[in-house]
Amino acid sequence: SEALPSLRCSPQVSPNSSRAPTSVPRLSFVSMAGAASIKMMVTNLTEKALVSPDLSHSRLRVISLYRDTIRHIPWIKQTYQVKYSEKAMTQVVASIFRERMHIQDVHEVDRLVKKGRMELEEVLHVWTGDMHVNDFFDKYLEVREVDKLKSSDFLTKFYQNVE
Repeated sequence: SEALPSLRCSPQVSPNSSRAPTSVPRLSFVSMAGAASIKMMVTNLTEKALVSPDLSHSRLRVISLYRDTIRHIPWIKQTYQVKYSEKAMTQVVASIFRERMHIQDVHEVDRLVKKGRMELEEVLHVWTGDMHVNDFFDKYLEVREVDKLKSSDFLTKFYQNVE
């Protein structure tokens, strides 16, 4: 991958100073996953603006959104310091897509694709906070933990204060 160039500041000297020039510390850019690439920005822009003529066309857009989301999970985990494994995060994304698999209305699918593209764009541009992303995964993965507790023994449920 191509590294972004760092911004090097020139030495600063005040006109009335007898000191040697001091250099200002180097500033660096934050790399923004695929969001910084022109291709990803164009994809998000065009996908949000499209209206699918039929269900087969919208299916292709859903698959494209799914692939783009899965492709960026390692970067999201690192950037937002998500405590879950990449595998668990991938399973959450897959389950969300599977939950909506039954939707047959083209307009509803288009609306969900636009919403998904906007959320992905916000995450990749780091417009959302760490807590927002972590809470998103917590919501889905903590429910699974409660389900596991339901099937465990009485004392575990008692200590966890779960009915």
